[in-house]
Amino acid sequence: MCEVCSKDEWKYKCPKCVIKYCSIDCYKSHDCNPPAPKPRIQPSKRAPRPLQLDSDDETDLLTSDQLQSLNCKAMKQILGNPHLRNILKEIDSAREPELALEQHCDEPIVSDS
Repeated sequence: MCEVCSKDEWKYKCPKCVIKYCSIDCYKSHDCNPPAPKPRIQPSKRAPRPLQLDSDDETDLLTSDQLQSLNCKAMKQILGNPHLRNILKEIDSAREPELALEQHCDEPIVSDS
């Protein structure tokens, strides 16, 4: 049934609001209120895990000289490797990063780097 005049069977649908109508007169007389667009679901960005250090043990920390030595073309080239990047993402997102790291230690891209 036509959703505008309710007299005849519908033959057409409005492309904007999808209302069903039977004639040009009904099309011209209807109020075109398109449905609100569905909200896009944004991927959730997980909060970074807080850095966990064992008590006062600073052996895991790099000195500023060590950090500076990492800022080189060779390191940027190594970190540009898609396979290594996937491994690092997997380790970073793992519930037990230490275990994930151990599982990848035998891979050449990890052990040679």
